[in-house]
Amino acid sequence: MAELLSPEILYELELTTFVALDVETTGLEPATESIIEFGAQRYVNGEVREQLSIPINPGKRIPENITRITGIRNEDVADAPRFGDVYQQIREFIGDDPVVGHNVSFDMRFLENSARRLENDFTDWSGKDRVYKYFPQQQHDTMTLARLYLPFLPSFALSSLAAHFRLENKGAHRALPDAEMTGNLFLELLPLAIQSTFPDVKRILQILEPTNEPVKRFFEKLAVFAASGKYQVVKGIDKSKFEISANHYNIIGPGLNPLPTSEEAEALDEKEVAAFFDEGGELSREFGVFEVRDEQVRMARSIANAFNGSTFLTVEAGTGTGKSMAYLIPALRYAIQNAGQHGRVVISTNTKNLQEQLFFKDLPILHSILGDTFKAVLLKGKGNYLCLDKWTTVMSDMKYRLSDSERMRLLPLFYWVQQTETGDIAENNAFRVERNMNLWTKMIAENNYCPGKSCKFYDKCFLMKARNHARDAHLVLVNHSLLFSDLATNNAVLGEYVNVIFDEAHNLEKTATEYLGYDATLWQFRDFLNKLYQKERSETGVLIQMKRRIMAGQLKQFQREALLRMNDGLLDSVPNARKTAQAFFRKLTRILHEALGADKAQPGSRHRYRPEQQLFEPLEKQYAKLFEEITDIKKRLAELLEYFTDVPEDSFEYQRQLFQEISSKHMQADLLIRNLQILIQMKEDGFVYWFELPNRADSDDTRLYAAPLDVGELLEERLFNSLKTAVFTSATLAVGQTFDYFRKRIGLDRVNPDRVNELMLTSPFDYDEQVMLAVPSFLSDPASPVYKEELASLMQMLAEQKRGTLGLFTSYVLLRQIYDALRDPLQLEQVPLLGQGIDGSRHALINRFKEGGSVLLGTDSFWEGVDVPGDALQYVVITKLPFDVPTDPVFQARSEQIKARGGNPFMEFSVPEAVIRFRQGFGRLIRRRSDYGAVLITDTRVHTKRYGKIFLRSLPVRARTIADMEELQASLHNWFK
Repeated sequence: MAELLSPEILYELELTTFVALDVETTGLEPATESIIEFGAQRYVNGEVREQLSIPINPGKRIPENITRITGIRNEDVADAPRFGDVYQQIREFIGDDPVVGHNVSFDMRFLENSARRLENDFTDWSGKDRVYKYFPQQQHDTMTLARLYLPFLPSFALSSLAAHFRLENKGAHRALPDAEMTGNLFLELLPLAIQSTFPDVKRILQILEPTNEPVKRFFEKLAVFAASGKYQVVKGIDKSKFEISANHYNIIGPGLNPLPTSEEAEALDEKEVAAFFDEGGELSREFGVFEVRDEQVRMARSIANAFNGSTFLTVEAGTGTGKSMAYLIPALRYAIQNAGQHGRVVISTNTKNLQEQLFFKDLPILHSILGDTFKAVLLKGKGNYLCLDKWTTVMSDMKYRLSDSERMRLLPLFYWVQQTETGDIAENNAFRVERNMNLWTKMIAENNYCPGKSCKFYDKCFLMKARNHARDAHLVLVNHSLLFSDLATNNAVLGEYVNVIFDEAHNLEKTATEYLGYDATLWQFRDFLNKLYQKERSETGVLIQMKRRIMAGQLKQFQREALLRMNDGLLDSVPNARKTAQAFFRKLTRILHEALGADKAQPGSRHRYRPEQQLFEPLEKQYAKLFEEITDIKKRLAELLEYFTDVPEDSFEYQRQLFQEISSKHMQADLLIRNLQILIQMKEDGFVYWFELPNRADSDDTRLYAAPLDVGELLEERLFNSLKTAVFTSATLAVGQTFDYFRKRIGLDRVNPDRVNELMLTSPFDYDEQVMLAVPSFLSDPASPVYKEELASLMQMLAEQKRGTLGLFTSYVLLRQIYDALRDPLQLEQVPLLGQGIDGSRHALINRFKEGGSVLLGTDSFWEGVDVPGDALQYVVITKLPFDVPTDPVFQARSEQIKARGGNPFMEFSVPEAVIRFRQGFGRLIRRRSDYGAVLITDTRVHTKRYGKIFLRSLPVRARTIADMEELQASLHNWFK
């Protein structure tokens, strides 16, 4: 698209000449870290004219993680000049030209800070200022522009954007190649900018108006260009012109058509379902090469039988069974034959990965086979969908609804809102919703906000479209979290349903526990009060918006005065309530620290509390005051809502939206009071209560929680009693070759036994040929002080073979100790070492691990959901049996419950829970028929303790006992040979 640019257009944008640059550094903080490489190239009329590449001695050692990323070693810069020696050369090369960078503020802060350090000039310089003294030129950021114009892209890393535009990548994370990629990327993004319509550019400038963001200058020039009409360019951003690697539609199949409701269920032909998987069946015709799997056919027939008999079915299907297709086929066949409420099937998964696999891979295959005979919908909670009414209101009333800092973060939503078909924020990777949750909540329909069909955007409403489509779909795909939060609100989202398939069902109890409980945090109170009224540099919040609108509205004098009086009363009460909430949580944190003592009061630790402890007695006054003030706000909001009903419609601007927001805040106040009361007074029977201390010493964010002890009783009452057919499946449900433990934990033992069937399927993989399972008996018990040294030595031996190794830990402390022990030896061997919580996010670590030859150390979240087929993963090391932490409040309370009825908590609860996680960890190694490797269990308790046999028997391959390190090395050598 760069051909759209001409020298004349670049001149109009003041970009005839610009310098694209990049710096590599020893770290992220300009105040404490240094530049190790500078690269830049000058562009004139869109063509490269000259380049500059300089290695720089930072005067300190380069951290190994920087060397791993950049490839720059200490010896590479040992004889290089210092920054002071090349400063003038860099300064002269850049001159007064605009600079372009990818996340340019990072590069420019380092250059400015380095210059100031050289000049010893830190007067009025915080390191975060946008006005630079030594490098004062205009800055253009390719990351900002890419996030604005291409919000659907999966990644905004420089290399990913270069790949999207098919730009040459000559060496990522080196200064000159990155500068070159950045400059060429800028020339690809500029044509998107010049196609912007003038109204769009004008609105972007309105968003940026009170800020001092450098990008504002770019849009000022773009506005002049767009308004001039001197150049004929295609106007408007059209997403269909770009190759976008995301799926923008959460619906598969025909449009919104009411489905007929069947009076009586039509039975499935089980032979016909099985034939779908035959060699000459529909699946094989679609794939060409297709392998019939007996286990998959048995599972599909059993599920068809469950639909026909209105029964519950528990299925353990090992990895490789093809369980997704095994339940999708009978589910779709049944739903198509029995269209309507009683035929609709809800499928619930635990992880996003499986949800996306089902919806964006498996279901499209089936749609290509079955055609438009079925409709499937991916449905999420309302917090995922943009509310057009909220968006329009915020954009029309930015002065009172957005802080200055929020305006820049809003930009990636701007074009996405114009283009999205779903309004699902998950498809907008540019916005980074996890970092901008407070801003995003201003754009979604909160509880009690949505006016339903009276909303002027109802016909376009993303949430209503999704829910309406879900209610007339054959198949609805949700996650466990949405299903249980829907249960807690009496099926407000999903409506009535009678057929459910739970995949990853081993996580059901955990998710139900979380969503059927209560919590109270300082953040919840702050969020509630800040949305009512907040004063930073300017005043924002629903109350200040209301005051302005009332004063400018067409109201009778007595109505105006009454509304303003009520509003002012609320405005006065919010700051006091904010101080009271802060004081309550501050004192709560202090008294809990004092009650625990320094040894136990560790940051982030969780502790159970009971009524008899009377922990909250010293808080009675603060609790009473907070309860009283939030109750008072709730009462005032109720009075305001009641008075609203007598005010004629359209008496002032945004009257309906403000009414809805006040209604939403009234409901939020009620929830805050109710939850806090339950958590302080502890009167809910069958619940366990605990608190979690803040992660930082200077924080008051102590959190209170309560969870049900027996979710089985709640699930029977709220879910199972209303279901006709339910399927529970996972690769790991059984303990000791029975489903007794699973059935009891989730309440299936309460269902009529005649309605509950079971099926246990082995994996089609040949584990004896694919996996060597070894227990190094020469290692010490994990409780021994020498265990960590022995484990580090063993893992170093494995790593030196340069086979992908995944180490699974139950303790971050041990993980960190092993990481520190392996760091230097593996660096010498040039084996990448990746640690959870050390080297990046879970997603980033897994992607880097898939490149091969790495050692990855992970805790809880790495025991399941990690899918790394092939040679990138050849060793799995289970460092400890994954028992729950005995001090975990929920675990502790459930153990006490078992003990109270005369049971053995360890054998009835601890061991079964650990076995299921243990099997999940083992399952990381073999994901395909071609996978091959070894699993090492370094916790010798599997041999030395009686319960160890339960763990070993749960695996599909016999364990070898290895007597010493030499035997282990020889056995592994022979296995891989």
